[in-house]
Amino acid sequence: IKNRLAKSAMSEGFGTWDNRVTPGLVRLYGCWADGGIGLCITGNVMIDRRALGEPGNVVIEDESDLPLLQQWARAATDQGAALWVQLNHPGKQSPKGLNASNLSPSAIPFREDMAAFFDTPREASADEIRDIIRRFGRSAAICKKAGFSGVQIHGAHGYLVSQFLSPHPNQRTDEWGGSPERRRRFVLAVYAEIRKQVGKDFPVGI
Repeated sequence: IKNRLAKSAMSEGFGTWDNRVTPGLVRLYGCWADGGIGLCITGNVMIDRRALGEPGNVVIEDESDLPLLQQWARAATDQGAALWVQLNHPGKQSPKGLNASNLSPSAIPFREDMAAFFDTPREASADEIRDIIRRFGRSAAICKKAGFSGVQIHGAHGYLVSQFLSPHPNQRTDEWGGSPERRRRFVLAVYAEIRKQVGKDFPVGI
């Protein structure tokens, strides 16, 4: 990274209605890179089109947008900036009506003052958990292929990784919940899958 200036992740909402990459993202990150910044981190790119955190999220789950992804990456990297993609799954933290259904480690409802905005999730099955882990890895591999400089696992703000770590939304009694060691098994598995798919030298943050 060429200097100590970094832009943290901010959710842009610049994706299409069906969650594709747009030229607007290319222009935006080109402008930030033109300012001389060393590192840009994108906001809230989702790994599953069925699990959106908000309207306008970009989803990277296959290579259908690879040409535009490559343009997005080059908009920053051609100017000497590093560009990392923040990868996320919202879990239960998705507004009512946006997804067909929402999952979480456990089927714990939101508190009363938030229940008007968020549905009670269903408990994720073991197969669904393993699928999500694979999706994090697949999305990261596509980012690497597109020319991005690294990826960041979104582990904060109450989204799925955070839900697994917390004993409130994660009240499971299987290998994915209970003790602190089992609650952090999910994020460690996500990291391990990403590392397996991108190799040892590609930057991965959280």
